[in-house]
Amino acid sequence: MLNLKWTKAVSVALVACAATCTIGSAVYADDVQDTQALKEQMRMMQQRLDEMQKQLETMSKRQAPPEAAPPQGPSVAKEKAEVKEPLFEKFRSGFYGTLDVSLDDTTKGINGLVAYHYAPVGASPYGPYQIDPTNTAPKGGPVGRVGWMPALSTNKSVLGYRGSHKIADTSVDFIYQIETQPAITAAPGLNTSQYQQSNATKAGIGYGDTFVGFSGNTWGKIKFGTTYSPYKKSTDRMNPFSGMLGDYSVIMGNSGGDNRVEFGTRLDHSIWYESPKMGNLLSFDLLLSPGQNRTYNNVVQSSGSPDCNGGNMPGSGNLLLNCDDGGFDDAFSVDVKLETGPIYATAAWEIHKRVNRNSDGIGSNSPVYGNLQNTTSPLLDFATYNFLLTEFPGVAATNGYTPPYLTDIADESAFKAGVQYTFPFGLAVSGIYEYMKRNLPADLQFQNERQRNGLWFALSQDFSVKDNVSVGWGHAGRTPGDPAGQHNYNPSSTNDTADMYTIAWKHRFDKHIYWYLDAADTINKGNAHYDLGAGGRGLTTDCHDGTNTQVTDYSSAGNTTWGGCREIGFSTGVNYKF
Repeated sequence: MLNLKWTKAVSVALVACAATCTIGSAVYADDVQDTQALKEQMRMMQQRLDEMQKQLETMSKRQAPPEAAPPQGPSVAKEKAEVKEPLFEKFRSGFYGTLDVSLDDTTKGINGLVAYHYAPVGASPYGPYQIDPTNTAPKGGPVGRVGWMPALSTNKSVLGYRGSHKIADTSVDFIYQIETQPAITAAPGLNTSQYQQSNATKAGIGYGDTFVGFSGNTWGKIKFGTTYSPYKKSTDRMNPFSGMLGDYSVIMGNSGGDNRVEFGTRLDHSIWYESPKMGNLLSFDLLLSPGQNRTYNNVVQSSGSPDCNGGNMPGSGNLLLNCDDGGFDDAFSVDVKLETGPIYATAAWEIHKRVNRNSDGIGSNSPVYGNLQNTTSPLLDFATYNFLLTEFPGVAATNGYTPPYLTDIADESAFKAGVQYTFPFGLAVSGIYEYMKRNLPADLQFQNERQRNGLWFALSQDFSVKDNVSVGWGHAGRTPGDPAGQHNYNPSSTNDTADMYTIAWKHRFDKHIYWYLDAADTINKGNAHYDLGAGGRGLTTDCHDGTNTQVTDYSSAGNTTWGGCREIGFSTGVNYKF
C-alpha cells in the first residue's frame, strides 16, 4: 500500500532530479537558449510534478482504510467472521436430537406356568367353570428362553430439524419440523421383531413429530402432519421414566396390556391446533386425524400409510392379512392445561372411531367363545373361516385356527385428569386418573378387555443440581371381560389387574448429558399381561413366549401370551440431548 509520506518524498526527489538535469542542460546548451526559456521549462516541469503528486495522493487515499477503521491483522479477520456467524448459528440452531442407549437385563417371569383344562360346573355350557378334574391330558408350558436375558436397546432417540419463515407483510410465520428415529444398537429397517410387526421404518426421514404449519403470536399455531396426540403430550411431564423400563405407558393409555399403546401413540395424517397461553394461565390443544379408509370396517391400511391405524402391519401376530387387530377410522384428541407457579393440572380426552378387533376371536381359549362356535353364532365370521378351511385343508386342526368375530367393531375412548405440584425444595408430586371405554353390545362384553380405569402416582426429587431420584406406581384396574388370547387363560379369574413399580436415579454431567440406572417390576394378576417398556422404548419385555411356528394367513399359531406373568428388569444407560 502506498504511503502518503513516501509519495511526498518521491515527489521531492523527482523535482530535485529534474532541476539538476535542467540546470546541467542549461550550462552546456547552445547559446541561443536564453535564461528566460530555461525558467519557462522549469516552470512546466514543476507543474507536471505537482500533477503527478496529486495523482499519487489520490491513489494513496483510495487504497488506504478509512481513518475510523480498525487496524488490519488476525483480529480484524476474526471480527469479520463474527459478523457472518449469526446466519450460520440460525441455521445450526434448527438441528436437535436425543441419543439414548441402555444395557438391560430382564426376565419375562413365566417359568413354571402351565395351560389348564377347564369344564363347566353343572349342566350349563356357559359356566361357571372349574379346572376339569377328568382331563388328564398333558399341560404344556412356555416355549423358549423366558428367563433373564441381557440386551442393548435404543430408546426414544430422535434426530430432527425445525425452523420458521416470516411471511412478508404479515404477522404470520410458516413453521416446519421433520424427524427421524435413528437405530444405534441395531441396523435400521422395518420394525419386525417377533412380537411387534410393522411396515414403518423408524430410521426413515419423517418418522416422528413431523409437520408444516402456521404460527401467530396472538392466535396460536395450526399444524399438518404426524404427531403424538394432545392426549399423550398433556401428561408427559408427569412421567420421569420416559423411554425407560418403567415408562408409565406400560399402564397409562394401554387398554389391553400389549406392546402397542393405543392412547399414547403418534397419529398419522393429522391436523391440530395449539392455543397460546391465555391470561398466562390456560391453554388447550385440538387434533383431528381423518381415517382415510375406504372400507366400512377398516380392514386395510389408511390411504397413504404403511401400517394400519393402531400401529401394526396387516396380519401381525400370524393373523389374517387384515387390519382387524385394532385398526380404526377417525381419531379426535383434545386437552386443557392450567399452569400457575408450582401447580400444573390437565384434563384430556381422545376417541378412536370404529376400532376393528375381529381377530380377538381367532384362537380364543374362552369357553364362551367356544359355545358361540359350537352354535354357529352370527357373531362369528364363518364365511371367512369356511373359505380358508377349503383353501388350506387340515390346517385348522393342527394350528388352532377358529373363526374371527364378525361384529367386534366399536368406538374406543379415553379420559384422564392429572395434577402435579413442585415444592420449593425440588420435589415434584404427580398423580393421574384415567378411564378407558369400549362401546360394545352386551353379547360381546364377555371379551371386553379394553375398558378399565388406571392410576399413576410418581415422586421425583432433585437432591442436587446433578442428581435426581424418582419412584412411580401404576395400576391397571379390572376389565369387564377377556378375549382369552392367553395360553393359560383361566375363566374363573375375574381379577385381571396389574401393578407396576419403578425407581430410577439420574446423574447429570452437564445440561446435555446424563447417566441413569433404573429398575421396574410389573406384577400381573389373573389373566392380565402388561409388559415392561411399552410406549416407544426400543426393546420391550412382555408375556409372549418363544413359540416360532411359521404360519400365515390362516392361524394364530405364532408366539403365545401367558397371563399372570411378572416381568422384572434392570437398566443402565446414557442420554444425550442437543
